[in-house]
Amino acid sequence: MKSRQEVVELVRAKVRLKHYSLATEDAYTWWAGKYYDHCLNLRASLPPERKMESFLTYLAVHRNIAARTQAQAFNALVFLYEQVLGVELGEINALRAKRPAHERSAPSREQVRRFRAAVVDAPHTPARLLVDLLYGCGLRVSEPLELRIKDVLWADGKNGHLMIRSAKGGKDRRVPLPVTCIRPLREQIARARAVWTDDRSNFPDVGVTLPHQLGRKYPRHAFSWQWFWVFPAAAHCLHPRTGVRVRYHLLIDALQRAVHAAATRVELQGLITPHVLRHAYATHSREPIETLRQVMGHASIETTSGYRHPAVDQASNPLDDLLA
Repeated sequence: MKSRQEVVELVRAKVRLKHYSLATEDAYTWWAGKYYDHCLNLRASLPPERKMESFLTYLAVHRNIAARTQAQAFNALVFLYEQVLGVELGEINALRAKRPAHERSAPSREQVRRFRAAVVDAPHTPARLLVDLLYGCGLRVSEPLELRIKDVLWADGKNGHLMIRSAKGGKDRRVPLPVTCIRPLREQIARARAVWTDDRSNFPDVGVTLPHQLGRKYPRHAFSWQWFWVFPAAAHCLHPRTGVRVRYHLLIDALQRAVHAAATRVELQGLITPHVLRHAYATHSREPIETLRQVMGHASIETTSGYRHPAVDQASNPLDDLLA
């Protein structure tokens, strides 16, 4: 029987082999460890399906976890059995946590205007520009932070596009750049150029992280200007997987703190978050639904249509009719 640490390391190795994100690695290894501990209290002769049912039911009944969290645990265990241990699973009939049917909502244009006026830049966090990209392009919170110089496409002096690489679902997409963002983005790229120049002069062995195995095939890309971050972090750090010193991009935490602080200033805390700005983009956009779907990177148009409520907006009110 393998030890807990051996099982966790097997999962970690397979996740890295498949080039999954560090967040996925952390989640899958964590669930593998928790599942191992749970199985110590079960009969070893139980088939994998019954063990999974026991664990998932325990999470729903005794831990009262959210449906999304239980789904993550389920995916982690399927990965453990089928990808790591090579075991084909049958039907699993666990008690599943119910996912509430939440109606998507977004702040009004006036609330976004008030919030945007309250956003304050920090020394190494251009929060105003990042907030404008979230709301103006409908981006997920990590997507502007992961932009590289080569992903900013200038069509001419007045227009531009952003290439969002390996977004949710591993898909690339192109989004139009708001005219309002062009000048501040050029200024941010100039600041990034200064950081890159300093690294090349004073830290020639420090580069950026590269996706998948690109660093092995083209090792010099890590030091090139085109692969540098548009929003580089203020300091170097050690890569969590390799231990190599690298220049990473700004972390999500910095942007989240700036958004929370601005929302608090105008008493919109709890209503506006980075992801809510993406919702607001979809709700406030005048684009046709199919265009909006492509810009937001949704696989299904049903997902996109959930941000709009035309039937509700056009509904009449009997009280108004009565008093008309």
